[in-house]
Amino acid sequence: MQKSLLIEKLAGKTQCGIVVSLDRGYPLVRTQHGEERAQHSIALVKNTSSRAAVGDIVELSKEPGQDMLSITAIQPRASILARRELVESIHDGAGKTKEQILAANFDYVVVVQSLGKKRLELDYLERQLVMANESNVETLVLLTKKDTACCLDEDLAAAHTAAPGCKVLCMSKHEPLDDVTSYFYSERLGVLVGRSGVGKSTLVNMLAKEDRQAVGSVRAKDSAGRHTTVARRLVDLPGGGAVIDTPGMRAIGVLGAELGLARTFPELTAVSADCYYRNCTHTHEPGCAAIAAVEAGHINNRRLASYRTLASEVFD
Repeated sequence: MQKSLLIEKLAGKTQCGIVVSLDRGYPLVRTQHGEERAQHSIALVKNTSSRAAVGDIVELSKEPGQDMLSITAIQPRASILARRELVESIHDGAGKTKEQILAANFDYVVVVQSLGKKRLELDYLERQLVMANESNVETLVLLTKKDTACCLDEDLAAAHTAAPGCKVLCMSKHEPLDDVTSYFYSERLGVLVGRSGVGKSTLVNMLAKEDRQAVGSVRAKDSAGRHTTVARRLVDLPGGGAVIDTPGMRAIGVLGAELGLARTFPELTAVSADCYYRNCTHTHEPGCAAIAAVEAGHINNRRLASYRTLASEVFD
């Protein structure tokens, strides 16, 4: 959904707004009259247990005597970015899935990893991609800190292998960003995801052409940044586009992300149809087409190992 369409949805609807930030559970909502803090109505929480995410279009009300707007409903989402975790009950040890929606109604996801003295974290990159690809929107891989890369060509090649079907871009704040900025400067809404310190906030400031997000220092021993972004925030960019900056995530759960897994590992999804067992785990079963493809050199063994780990969560 284009940002212009988000604004268009608000035309003539004085009781609707767009969530542009979340801070301590209180959404900052943009309406036709400006930005204002809001709270979730008791009825919304009681009936749906829903909470608004950045990018959500919400219905609002303010009763006489109220100090704060109330969110009374969340309109259907065109896309969501979510991470999931399994929560064990303290009573019986049984598990249930807990979902955290990080952003909504975006057009693309940018998975950010930094280059440096260490090699690219391919397993974590694939985990991020499963989460991003589950949104069923365009996914871009952006490698930052190009000037500090120890093995630039090798890492670029590895990123292309880990992200089939995705565009892979590489940048440094010390060189022109034409290829990167042309991607963001359109009337579309994007989401940035990545570990703390990979340069997401630096990128947002460069795109916005002003300091919109706080930026931390860099550790000398490994060229890594420090965690500074603590709230998800929608930032408007020149030319009509916008991007949602998110805090770094230490853990990403991929429970139930079957579409994301298939889009991230298309080569394994394809050969799985030839496995002898329909529910083959590609670990020890006889007649496993994936293992045969690895032995024949058609599929990378590291990719299969990563797939196994992620599939064990997805299909848990």
